[in-house]
Amino acid sequence: MKIFSVISICFLLAVIEINLSGQNSSGWMGENRNGTADGFNVPDNWPDQLKKAWELKVGEGDSSPVLSNGRIYLHVKREKGETALCIDAGNGNEIWSTILNEAPVVTGPAAGHPGPRSTPFLAGGRLFTLGAGGIVNCLDIETGKIIWYNNSYKEVPPFFTGSSPLVLDNMCIVQLGGQNNGVVVAFDANSGKELWKLENVPCTYSSPVLMRTYDQLLLVQSETDLLGVSTRGELLWDIATPIQGRSTNSPTPIYSDNILIITGQGSGTKAYNLTKNGSEWEKSLIWSNTELGTSFNTPLIKDGYIYGHEERLGKIFCLNLKNGEKQWMEETTLNRFASILDLGAVLVSLSANGDLIAFEANGEQYVEIAKYEVTENEVYAHPLFVKDNIFIKDKELLTCWSIK
Repeated sequence: MKIFSVISICFLLAVIEINLSGQNSSGWMGENRNGTADGFNVPDNWPDQLKKAWELKVGEGDSSPVLSNGRIYLHVKREKGETALCIDAGNGNEIWSTILNEAPVVTGPAAGHPGPRSTPFLAGGRLFTLGAGGIVNCLDIETGKIIWYNNSYKEVPPFFTGSSPLVLDNMCIVQLGGQNNGVVVAFDANSGKELWKLENVPCTYSSPVLMRTYDQLLLVQSETDLLGVSTRGELLWDIATPIQGRSTNSPTPIYSDNILIITGQGSGTKAYNLTKNGSEWEKSLIWSNTELGTSFNTPLIKDGYIYGHEERLGKIFCLNLKNGEKQWMEETTLNRFASILDLGAVLVSLSANGDLIAFEANGEQYVEIAKYEVTENEVYAHPLFVKDNIFIKDKELLTCWSIK
């Protein structure tokens, strides 16, 4: 019986490794930073319970895991150092680890989150990380060797660095600095050479996005404005996004065609129409919903509806993209620190209390499909969905759950 059990477990791990090979999730909120997670086998009937395949203590931090060809890459704090890790997704074995730099001493209200919180980016066989103190590192994903780093920007926002790098056109684009001396910087992805810098951009906790509706247009959320920035570092336009009370501009910008959605300032949610006539940009307010907005979570858009966690109690809500009207709000209190991802057939939510919820992408009513407790610890990282497996990074552990 013991021999049979060992053989069965080894076979299961081999199957997992085969299923995970070739799958990729390159950075924050998926390939296009819109919350879409491709490559997960959504079950016709969700199981009553998930099966734990493996669990590994990896280190402190809120950074989300990324995946390439069966390997998971993480950015964590171990003892006194910020560390990059490479983990075999099939069995949880550590392949390599590299200490990047001394971890900053996180103070003030953010002291309970001493590790990195920026999600790495995978591109061209390299891993790009941003530490809590603003240090950028570029590593070889096969060996973990540091190729280049930059520690020039030492000022950070009040809750330390939260933005995630974006790599495109051989550039690593990062929001750095603090609220007084914030910048957007593009580094050469191969050498780390600074290619351009846009100054006077008060740094917040959002991440830059490439808006594919228009050629070479970046959306950059600062502490005071949503900015349109060219991939050459030119400021093209701005929309004021003043914060209310203790709110911060944390959500990553989202859009649908030429409609921009702005939320996270403590004043609800707004939609703007963005058009370009020649070299001139026009921004016009379409609607404003002052009742529902998010705080420390980024909503997503699907099939003409906006789904998010409301800013106080984390209740899941749905707005009509066309007019901003509330379609529904589920009354269960969750957590305003949360994530919502699009698996295609269903949406999933993971809030800081450790509840993973699958629900319908339904603009008429909230329909819950399944609910699981995936960790007893607080979790601030986004989950990773691959084939038949769900990877959860909580404050210290990385766990692989199977839906089969």
